Amino acid sequence: MPTSRRDFLKLSTLAATTIQVPLREQLNISEIPLAKTPTILLRSSWNDNNIGDIGHTPGTLRLLERHIPEAQIILWHAQPRPVTEALIVKNFPKVKIVHGAFFNQDEGLQGELKTAFEQADVYIHNSGMSMNYGLFNYEWTGVMSNLAPFYYCLENNIPFGLYGQSFDKFAPPALSLFRDVLSRASFIYCRDTESVKFLKENQFKTPIIEFGPDGCFGIDVRDEAKGLAYLRQTGLEEGKFLVVVVRTNTPHLNATGKGDMMNPAPTPEQQQQDALRLGKVKDLIHQWVTTTGMKVLIAPEALKETKYAKTMLYDQLDDSIKAKVVCRETFWSADEAMSVYARAHTMFGMEPHSLIMGLALGVPVVHARPLKHGRKGWMFRDIGVPEWLFEIDQAPASDITGAVLTIYKDYKTAKAKAQKAMDVVRNRQKETMSVVKKLAK
Repeated sequence: MPTSRRDFLKLSTLAATTIQVPLREQLNISEIPLAKTPTILLRSSWNDNNIGDIGHTPGTLRLLERHIPEAQIILWHAQPRPVTEALIVKNFPKVKIVHGAFFNQDEGLQGELKTAFEQADVYIHNSGMSMNYGLFNYEWTGVMSNLAPFYYCLENNIPFGLYGQSFDKFAPPALSLFRDVLSRASFIYCRDTESVKFLKENQFKTPIIEFGPDGCFGIDVRDEAKGLAYLRQTGLEEGKFLVVVVRTNTPHLNATGKGDMMNPAPTPEQQQQDALRLGKVKDLIHQWVTTTGMKVLIAPEALKETKYAKTMLYDQLDDSIKAKVVCRETFWSADEAMSVYARAHTMFGMEPHSLIMGLALGVPVVHARPLKHGRKGWMFRDIGVPEWLFEIDQAPASDITGAVLTIYKDYKTAKAKAQKAMDVVRNRQKETMSVVKKLAK
């Protein structure tokens, strides 16, 4: 069998050491390490303005630390992520964070990122939906920034895989490129089984294409000081409030106010769509307050909703209902959100990741997803709670509200369902991490 680059370097190092070390020290078996420390390079942390994009990182890091405790973990942030990095430094002091672009005009791989790839035994691209083309935009730079590291791994015999991805669209000519590269990955874990079907229907030949939960399901970080202070400040009592998370067709809060490719300024049709969707959420809030007497927290998963959830939802509520509703107008990191969500009775969301956090905490959830968000919503069906999954534009308000109130009326059963769903998740986490561990040896 030909000697690989890595084996050659190891043999060369061993030969040099043998020449320099006295024989009696060479024979001191107790000083010879039994096994090398595997190094896992994780690319993650897509955004500091969305607690789901923050939450992927501590979730997957926790899984790696729990299931592969002997590994050295390097976290790659292509762009600085100060909010996420503060959370990681606090909760994962052994993790090394590196920065840098994989390519920049005429410059190739260099610096600490080059060193990280040279050390890596496995490269993992963390959860998200970045392996799509034509779903939100037709921008090739993003495609190449994601695929170029895989080509480097192929050239340098580094196993690589994708963890907790969803796949929705490969507009021409992207399919051939994605299929070529990803068929040579060691594994692709899709966070929904519809993505698994999509890849197989498109003839991807990856050895492992299976359901593997979003990395955010592994999250357990909390900021109890901030979370409890917020509950006291707002008068929210433990176990006595519903969390509501919305997502509107509105632009990011940037300097231009025009938005970007993923969140452009809304069309008149999208504005009407928002009105219909939020009408259903208003009905839910009204029915919750009048039926249960409990409060509601309108919580932001994305920074922009600190503005739009207030003006488009909270400000439109009847005064009698509004008195029982708290609308958070400041953004937060995932650890503070976790400390608040841990005290919720139930959660409802148009976004999935706050709900993932809730399930990880044992809180029952209902997800009413916009279809534009892609296949990822199917994850709730795949972990065993299809009755908690709706399509916001198709389901009548009575069905969505009914699902939330059913949880309230039989809370013991709902809590058991949440636990059973997390049992499914944890079993898959264990199985997927065993594959990563074998590759890292």
